[in-house]
Amino acid sequence: MPCACQKNKKQYEVVDAAGNRVFGPTPYKTTADAMAARGDGRQVREVSKGSN
Repeated sequence: MPCACQKNKKQYEVVDAAGNRVFGPTPYKTTADAMAARGDGRQVREVSKGSN
């Protein structure tokens, strides 16, 4: 059962130059930054987390 500790935190995803998601979403910006650094044209963007 997932915990609710990340409920109001931001989440990040990594998208390539074409706008396709290649990683994420993850609550850790450092992880998203590291994945973005692996490919040319990748960007980290913040995503809104839907309410459960």
